[in-house]
Amino acid sequence: MQIQRGISKRKKRALLGKELDLLLEGTSEESDLLLEGRTPMHAPEIDGKVFVTELTEQIVPEAGQFYRCQITETHDYDLVAKILV
Repeated sequence: MQIQRGISKRKKRALLGKELDLLLEGTSEESDLLLEGRTPMHAPEIDGKVFVTELTEQIVPEAGQFYRCQITETHDYDLVAKILV
């Protein structure tokens, strides 16, 4: 698991600043202050998640919709992103 964590961390770090399509799933189980979703590379219940921490006032987030996002932070298994206009 320690070796896999290092591999995952490097792969996630390579995504920093990239733009990806995000399927918004809704409010995060981690905190009501976060939204969460998945990109095409995130399989449910197997891979990490994308936590959304920023969005513009013009966007009213809706679960089940796709949004363009930019990765702003990376962790061992999860990503943090902002939704773009």
